[in-house]
Amino acid sequence: MSAPLVDIQDLKVVFDTDDGVVTAVDSVGFSVMENEVLGLVGESGCGKSVTAMSILSLIPSPPGRLVSGKVIYQGRDLLSLSREKLRQVRGNRISMIFQDPMTALSPLHRVGAQLAEALLVHGRAGKKEAMAQAEAWLGKMGIPDPKETSLAYPYELSGGMQQRVMIAMAMMLDPHLIIADEPTTALDVTTSAQIFELLSEMRKDKTSILLITHDLGVIWETCDRVLVMYAGKIVEQAPVKDLFNTPAHPYTRELLKSMPTIDGGELYAISGQVPSALNFPAGCRFNDRCPDAFDRCRREQPPLMDLGGGRRSACFLAKEFVP
Repeated sequence: MSAPLVDIQDLKVVFDTDDGVVTAVDSVGFSVMENEVLGLVGESGCGKSVTAMSILSLIPSPPGRLVSGKVIYQGRDLLSLSREKLRQVRGNRISMIFQDPMTALSPLHRVGAQLAEALLVHGRAGKKEAMAQAEAWLGKMGIPDPKETSLAYPYELSGGMQQRVMIAMAMMLDPHLIIADEPTTALDVTTSAQIFELLSEMRKDKTSILLITHDLGVIWETCDRVLVMYAGKIVEQAPVKDLFNTPAHPYTRELLKSMPTIDGGELYAISGQVPSALNFPAGCRFNDRCPDAFDRCRREQPPLMDLGGGRRSACFLAKEFVP
């Protein structure tokens, strides 16, 4: 097997709040391989976005703190690089599509100038060529009249158009890895399909993608492997077909049961709530919502056990679920 493109090791991130220390990401480790689409799923608040932002040291500090962890890329730990060296990687080799374009785009600069700046900062083009490429990418994103749009400020665009600008900015430098955090949240179904088609084309050019989404249908259609996250921890890892056919963690099974069905039947809701990151329960963090929990689950925290075939699960009953 080839070496990972990016290897995340023992990542732990906390936030200092007035109520106490919030553990957002707790001892998370995984790898993104070359030319792979890796999905990351879980309920809101489970730590997906914090994990993604930590890869490029984008967590605001304070209140955020990196307690431990490494992000190994091309033999270097990104978390130990100087700000200047990290800037050479951000956007250039590893780019990110943020969930909220309203806060990610500068309200003081025109859209075209912001796109061109990415090329100029990394020495990919001169000013004239950078502006031409910016307009071309706006066209690829399905934005009508790209030249006119390039002269607009973000507040003059709809949320969907702002999101497309963010996606263009992430893709235009042909990075090794795109971290896509809910990349089509503000887009309609047709445009979303076009964006995922573009992402698929990027993969043909050897670009890897870490895709964060709530849409398990998108995971099935686009991903090679899936990570399932709950309460700051990875609870399952598997090739996409294995995860859908024989999930090895009760939380994964509950997520799959909550998917909408074609017949339009009543939606299934997972009982209970995600525990507070200020005070996680003893034992397995899913034990109070799990239909299969027993006494050991309430006393001990199960490790992420290797099940073979690229599968791992943090459940004491995992081997009973996997044939």
